[in-house]
Amino acid sequence: MQVTRTPADVLATLSRRYREHYGDRLVGIYAVPELPFSDEGPEETEDDDVRAIEILVILQGPYDHFEETDPVVDIAMDVTEEYDWGTGGFARHAARDSDRAEGAECKGIVV
Repeated sequence: MQVTRTPADVLATLSRRYREHYGDRLVGIYAVPELPFSDEGPEETEDDDVRAIEILVILQGPYDHFEETDPVVDIAMDVTEEYDWGTGGFARHAARDSDRAEGAECKGIVV
């Protein structure tokens, strides 16, 4: 029997894995539309029903952008491969006091 996994299943697994990895340093995880911080809208796709989302992992200090990139991306890649999730997703991270974090809190959905 084939098991159908929904985007909610994928997001729940991402949330759990980021919480396990970052513990108390994790402030929040947000799902936001593709290119949410751009003045331009998302690009047209062949299938308008398929849009990428951005997963934004918000961390509190100490925060080093370059040190956090690999773990954030690796966790997202592992989960999307595990679930064979075809919807585009971009995992990013930001410091708690950044403009990007503030934008995610306004425009995103808490995961």
